[in-house]
Amino acid sequence: MTDTLLIGRDHPASALRAAVDRTAASHGGLVLVVGEAGIGKTALVTEAAAGRRDDLLVAFATSWESEAVPDNWLWIQVLRSLRGRLGDEAWRALRPAPAIDVFLGEGDGSRPVDFELHDAVTQLLIAASRVRPLLVVLDDLHFSDTASIELLKFACQHTFFERVLFVGTYRDSEIDPGHRLRGRMLQLVSKAAMVGLDGLTEDGVAALVAATAGAAPDPDTVAEITRRTGGNPFFVEQSALLWASGQPVDATSAGMRDALRRRLDQLPAPILRMLTLASVGGREFHAGVMAQASGLELFRIESALDTACQTRLIRRERDRYVFVHDLVRETLYNSMDPAEAAHHHGCVVRALQADESLKKHMLITEIAHHAWVAGDDLDPETAVDLIARAGAKSTACMSIAGSERYYRRAVERCTPAMVRKRVLLRIQLADAVRWLKREDEARGIFALALHEAEDHGDPMLLARAAMDAPQTENVPELMRLKALAYEGLAGEAPDPGLEHEALSRQLLYRFMIAARESGDDEEISFGLWATHASSWGPGTAAHRQRVVEELADITRRTGDEEMRLLASSLRWVVLLEQGDPAFLAQLAEFCALADVADAGHWVGGSNVDRAIVDIVQGRYDSAEARIDEAARLMDGERAHLDLVGHLRWELTIARGELPSTDESLPHGSYGANHAELLTGLVALRRGETGRARRIRERLLAADDLFGSWESLMLRFEAELAVADGDTDLARDLYDRLAPHEGEWLVAMWGNSISGPISHWLGTLAAALGEDDRAAAHFTAAVEQADRLEARPWADAARAGLAALAAPKDPPASGDVFRRDGATWTLAFEGDVLHLPHAKGLADLHELLSHPGEDIAAADLLDPAESVAADARLGGDDVLDAAARARFREHLEALDEQIDTAAAVGDDARAAALDTERQALIEHLKAATGLGGRARRLGDNHERARKSVTNRIRNTLKKIEDGHPALGAHLREAVATGSSCAYRPGPGAPKWDL
Repeated sequence: MTDTLLIGRDHPASALRAAVDRTAASHGGLVLVVGEAGIGKTALVTEAAAGRRDDLLVAFATSWESEAVPDNWLWIQVLRSLRGRLGDEAWRALRPAPAIDVFLGEGDGSRPVDFELHDAVTQLLIAASRVRPLLVVLDDLHFSDTASIELLKFACQHTFFERVLFVGTYRDSEIDPGHRLRGRMLQLVSKAAMVGLDGLTEDGVAALVAATAGAAPDPDTVAEITRRTGGNPFFVEQSALLWASGQPVDATSAGMRDALRRRLDQLPAPILRMLTLASVGGREFHAGVMAQASGLELFRIESALDTACQTRLIRRERDRYVFVHDLVRETLYNSMDPAEAAHHHGCVVRALQADESLKKHMLITEIAHHAWVAGDDLDPETAVDLIARAGAKSTACMSIAGSERYYRRAVERCTPAMVRKRVLLRIQLADAVRWLKREDEARGIFALALHEAEDHGDPMLLARAAMDAPQTENVPELMRLKALAYEGLAGEAPDPGLEHEALSRQLLYRFMIAARESGDDEEISFGLWATHASSWGPGTAAHRQRVVEELADITRRTGDEEMRLLASSLRWVVLLEQGDPAFLAQLAEFCALADVADAGHWVGGSNVDRAIVDIVQGRYDSAEARIDEAARLMDGERAHLDLVGHLRWELTIARGELPSTDESLPHGSYGANHAELLTGLVALRRGETGRARRIRERLLAADDLFGSWESLMLRFEAELAVADGDTDLARDLYDRLAPHEGEWLVAMWGNSISGPISHWLGTLAAALGEDDRAAAHFTAAVEQADRLEARPWADAARAGLAALAAPKDPPASGDVFRRDGATWTLAFEGDVLHLPHAKGLADLHELLSHPGEDIAAADLLDPAESVAADARLGGDDVLDAAARARFREHLEALDEQIDTAAAVGDDARAAALDTERQALIEHLKAATGLGGRARRLGDNHERARKSVTNRIRNTLKKIEDGHPALGAHLREAVATGSSCAYRPGPGAPKWDL
């Protein structure tokens, strides 16, 4: 459209000027100019801006349609434009926040979180508007990245009463229900003043043709142009130029792209060819890449492009060229045969490989796009590698949706012969899909990868696939595949009696032997990471230290920055776990590397690590600030939310506060039982010992490897043993932890640190009544905590010592049956006996509290357990007579089938049938009692009777051994059975309970 003539646009131009005038005088807002492509939206807002350049600050930005466009691209342009118009001194006077420098690529590389960035940009715009009213023009919003739209929404909401006017243009006809921005644009529309542009009338078309071609056509020609173009100013201009060149007016009848094609045909052939090649690079393209891809000399490329700039189809910027209208680029690109276009995309990729210095002009995602569109023109190995790199980069930058897209493309691009690459890519794709919470789809992809790995016959590949797949799903099949891989690597089958975890460790051992023999850094790295992931809990830190140090050595050979940073982060964890104060220097090294890393997400990682150490060392406010900062730097992916949620829980517990047990904690990234474990720890702090006990039973029975949170489970069990007075559990835990004194309990890849093991040994020893041993452990814990500057854990150990040194309760007087912590005090007829807690003592205490009353054994067993209710109710048969008859008929049929299979030599079928037969027999045993009688649903009352009777009798025996008189009295006065009672008779003792 001509520069300053707004033909036929009086009303929309007046509406837009009114909004600009209101901004200069009072306050701004949001105006959206809508219409189809070429209708004159850009011309309208450009004219409105040009008319007020003397008294308004004007910043202009335009969107770019590309998968590779960076987030907030519109706002990067706005800030660049604003800084250019203000000048450096005035810009600095606005005091832009640090996030602005980072945003413009001039800061320290740390990535600001969305809210921080939105607020920083908004405050900068407000500050600028107080210098002069500000007009921000955002063109082609339909091509915008979502981040730019979100920032626009934020800025509009927070600047309404400021002198800031946002004017956006977009093609409303293209924002259909399936458009990715539809929801966001509708939110903007609800807050905006709308200016719609339609096609020109015949009078407007006549005026525009005359202005464009320099001559007025006859009325019939005007009518024909209007009919064929619909009055679209862009189409009208193109038709006018063709008409002026002597072409018939009906040459424009094919529509916009045909009109553009004919307009482009007027260009000299060399210029047209150059622009066609440039269209392959995208709306923005680089002469250097074009030169390398085409084989032409750079000066010839630049000379031709500079000439093309005179046509106003492209313009030159500092280090690149830009198509003025993307419709021009689209038309040029679509003029090529698909095979030709694919070839040029392939040439771009080959150019970047030939000259590494050119890669700085393109994002890895842009390169992957070229590799994908190149199709068969590019060799599959190269294409798959580049596309997979984009997937890995997207994962590293926390763009899981992006990683899914690239991994899916990489899998599709693999040839039939690329089995190994395809299997590994499927696993990465499945991981991405699972992160996106599409669990069923992820299972299907994992299954396909495992099936293909098995069919391929490579034990190394099968081992990787089996170890990378989810370890808690379809465990029997996973064990079968691991056994098959083990046999391929070791030359013999593994021990059939191995449990899953043991089989995994043996397979990993064989895998590492083969990987080292091959010298393949990728295989060795995978094996080391798998080894690290499977080696957690007390006594494993030294081994993991060797693993991470070898991984660090590999990164020095491969230059893998992601692996280097992760190994550096994990190294401070293993040092702390071994009680080595050098962990602080290693943490500082990691944070320094993270602060200068290319991938900004590592800044969030360094905040996480610093927060963990702040919690350990008692700097709780600092920890909270770092966790908040990490949350802002991360996106909304499930795994990142899980991590932040767990850190907030750790901080709450460290502060001595009680998180809500009703709060639904995320658990997807740490195993299905993670939330229940945290709930158990909270239950103990609430005094809900029975609930914590039941949680432990469920966790122990769960089909889930504790993995990296084993030490947190040990902490839970230790706290439970003390709270419940369970001396058997306390003794077991003490014996398990004692060999590892001097280490710290570290879980969940270092995200959960539960203090020195010496502290827990002291706690358990005190519960067992071994005061001297407890004091020695607590003393060691104080020294270890002080060495790591872990004040809260040093204070906890000192509190343990103080409790041991505190005066004991005065000697009991009279008849006493009382619990003091983990110990019971029993006094009778002047003699005193101390016993560790046992459930039988609690039963006796309950009976002594209600002399002469019958108490159901089921209530003594555990009033909170469902078994108590079952025991009181009685009930129907577990299996009725008909069901038992059917089971027995099926058993007889199985016996016949087993005999037949054995007779024909089908050992495998016989074994399978025998397994089914044994399972059926076990089920019948559970449903029947002695002599095959039907067991009733209420038979729990019998189990309650036996359990309570046995533990009371066992306790009476212990009392008799230490206090014969009391034992004789209780044996005479206590009755057991379905109901229990204490009936002391005349002269009953007056118990201090």
